Amino acid sequence: MKNILRKLTLCLCLLVPFSYLMAQPGGRNKCKPDLLGTRSWIRVQWGECQKGRELAIYWSTDSVRPSQPGVIINSKADRYYIRNVRPATDYYIWLTKAHQSPKGPAYYSKVTTTATWNIDPKEAQHLDITSSPAVPAGMQLWWHDEFNDSLLNRNKWSTNYYSNIDYLYGVNAAELKTNTLPQPAYRLNGSTITLFTNDSLPKEVYDKKNNKKISSIQTYDWATHENLLDNSRGGYFEVRVKRSSTGQPRGLNTAFWFDSPGPDLKYYLEKGTELNGIKGIRPHGQVFEIDVFEYINAQFVLHGNVDTNGRFIHNLATHVAEGFTHRDNWVVHGILWTPTTVKHYINGTLIKAYTDKHQLYSPNHFMNVFLGSYGGGGSVSMEVDYIRAYQWPLEGNNELPNGGAEYSREIVPWEGNGAISQEAKRSGNSGFLLQPGDTLEQYVYLDHSTSYQLSYWSRGGGELKTECNNITPVTGVFEDNIPKVNYPSSRFQPTSLGFRTNTEPERNKKTVRIIFTNTGNKSIHLDDITLSKVQNPGNK
Repeated sequence: MKNILRKLTLCLCLLVPFSYLMAQPGGRNKCKPDLLGTRSWIRVQWGECQKGRELAIYWSTDSVRPSQPGVIINSKADRYYIRNVRPATDYYIWLTKAHQSPKGPAYYSKVTTTATWNIDPKEAQHLDITSSPAVPAGMQLWWHDEFNDSLLNRNKWSTNYYSNIDYLYGVNAAELKTNTLPQPAYRLNGSTITLFTNDSLPKEVYDKKNNKKISSIQTYDWATHENLLDNSRGGYFEVRVKRSSTGQPRGLNTAFWFDSPGPDLKYYLEKGTELNGIKGIRPHGQVFEIDVFEYINAQFVLHGNVDTNGRFIHNLATHVAEGFTHRDNWVVHGILWTPTTVKHYINGTLIKAYTDKHQLYSPNHFMNVFLGSYGGGGSVSMEVDYIRAYQWPLEGNNELPNGGAEYSREIVPWEGNGAISQEAKRSGNSGFLLQPGDTLEQYVYLDHSTSYQLSYWSRGGGELKTECNNITPVTGVFEDNIPKVNYPSSRFQPTSLGFRTNTEPERNKKTVRIIFTNTGNKSIHLDDITLSKVQNPGNK
């Protein structure tokens, strides 16, 4: 009896006009197609009402249903990809029972094909595999790819492999200029992506000198200068991979790495160096490349020292974690990149931390993110389950993470000996407690050559000293000191401090330190700290 009623309900559902379904609680989710529009394809996923049915799919860009369906789908399928779409275009989609009259009832929806990535809240809330414990407290998923689609999401990835070293040596220079770079070999199975090289694929050799092939995807396209991932604020990045090889491939490598962007060598060359008319802007001692892992032993490398002739001299730092089986085994690799820190994790365990505030390896600009397999002869394979990027969230116009002490019982990304306290709150759940002599300090990436205002609320008594410092890259030297001293009363009172960030090259960020010090003899409560751009700075 239940089966008969269920079938009757489904039949009635297909006869009901879509406008009625839209008006009913829950009707939209159960019957409306789930659509995702990227620059190169549209994913059409069935609603509950259509599962297990043979369907016809129509689509157009003018809101008029075509006379014939674009495709008939068998009852075992659960999704369909409309390919070769135009970006930034509205597409109208209709789903009907297969072989019915084109004028019969249909489930209708509209999607816009965007050229940028957006977090899918449904997918983000129901990740198949939980990220490792290395994700810092308070950070939120900001960008990711679970590789659950049958096609590569070109809003997130370019297949035009290129790097600083390729540009330096003129590898595939003509192909770069004509946007005809060799393309990678990869397989998507609906849950992972496998990037591979063998005797047959990719069809074209990338490194002709060493007869080596490369299968890589990346977030910056040197051929078009398009950046698909603005990660200039850094964050925590994590991948889950399984790597393998057969035979004796030349130049065997499987890598998850970050490289300074193009379209020339200015981030590779050091400041004060000029090569072929390109002037370097990278300060000595700052990375131009970070290999989270390369080679089968998962070597971690910070690349940086380059001489005045553009010749790479040596690494800034490198290490290999012992005790892990990387071949034919799923392993989780992570990197935390902040204005003052580079930390390396494997399977959620901290392997190595570079945290010297007078040797800041961290880049102050966005980095190109790569996943790739490299080799000549035999075969090389890297299967990727997911890649995820986390950042501390910003609220409204506030560019200072965790200004309200709400992330957790930890003060991150603040440093110092201040503490989280519910009694110190002005709003929310918590505030910061500073005992006499305590400090609360945070380094943050900001837009350079820009006016900002730091605002905060304090109470308690004694004396509170606030300072803002522009920081010199690498050395961490304070370029200036903008101080403010206030004397908190028994009730929360607001205080503000204006300052301007110093100049940096082009797209670079400026690193700024914010520090509060209780210089009095009474405890102080601090809350609702905000750091915002001054919209009309005037003569400040």
